[in-house]
Amino acid sequence: MVLWRYASLIKEKLFSKDEQQQNINPSRAEWDECVHESANDQHSERIGKLSAELGSRPLRLDAKPEEHLDWLMQTIETNVIPRLLMAHTVSHEPNRNPIMNIRLDDQSRVEQLTHLVLQDDASQAALFVQNLYEQGVPLDEIYLRLLAPVARRLGEMWVEDSASFTQVTTGIWRIKQLIYDFSPLFQEFARNDEAAPHAMLVPLPGSQHTLGLFMVSEFFRRGGWKVWGELAATEADIVTAIKTQHFDLVGLSVSTEDQLPALKRFIALLKEESLNQKIGVMVGGPIFIARPELCKEVSADIVGLDAEESLAQAEYFLEKS
Repeated sequence: MVLWRYASLIKEKLFSKDEQQQNINPSRAEWDECVHESANDQHSERIGKLSAELGSRPLRLDAKPEEHLDWLMQTIETNVIPRLLMAHTVSHEPNRNPIMNIRLDDQSRVEQLTHLVLQDDASQAALFVQNLYEQGVPLDEIYLRLLAPVARRLGEMWVEDSASFTQVTTGIWRIKQLIYDFSPLFQEFARNDEAAPHAMLVPLPGSQHTLGLFMVSEFFRRGGWKVWGELAATEADIVTAIKTQHFDLVGLSVSTEDQLPALKRFIALLKEESLNQKIGVMVGGPIFIARPELCKEVSADIVGLDAEESLAQAEYFLEKS
């Protein structure tokens, strides 16, 4: 490839003992020669485009050898490696408008994936989601418009008695596993700030519904938040953490209305014990999606209706605090 020929040229100049080679900065003519020699390479059109882009980022005329090496390494890390990864993870004939051609709000896709997560072979559900991603559907769309509705559908099937407890539990676990498996890709461009806000995201102790909170945590982490999210934490664990660590927000999830009295008591306790006396409280879960006005009854500050909305509400709360 042209880049490697260019690297070899720099290396040759760096280690040459010829006094005439003391200026190691390759000229534009030498760069063009590297490009010309690569003309017969496989995928030459792609390589030519890359070389043109790299050629538009010249070094200083008086650049030192280490600057050339830094430039070369930076180019490989930021330009070449991502392209190579893309070449191996997407089809050779990508759809130019993949998202426009794939409607994730189509109920049939929800039914398809619901059926797959209930099968004995878990790989079929993973392949279904992987295919959508490789066709260009963003992961946040997959999470919000596909995985979350599938989880709700599983809950409906339990109520309808059309799926057993074991089936629903297995299906929910497989959805969580999909989110876990895609997490490195989802977090690839996460914001990273040492002064990032801190959130505690936990279910009300005793609550068994943790999938939604797990997804919310993924969105918060990608948004640059530092998240403490022990899904199996006891009341004592949570109180100890909030007394000893600074949190800007605590998010609590519940499932049913009969948990509201316990939730209200727990929120009052957390506000009283919190190291940060200005801490915000966010509540979420199926009951608040159906009746968001219950937020005031439990003395919470905001309601998170889904993962994306929860992050937006939390950031708005911090801005106005």
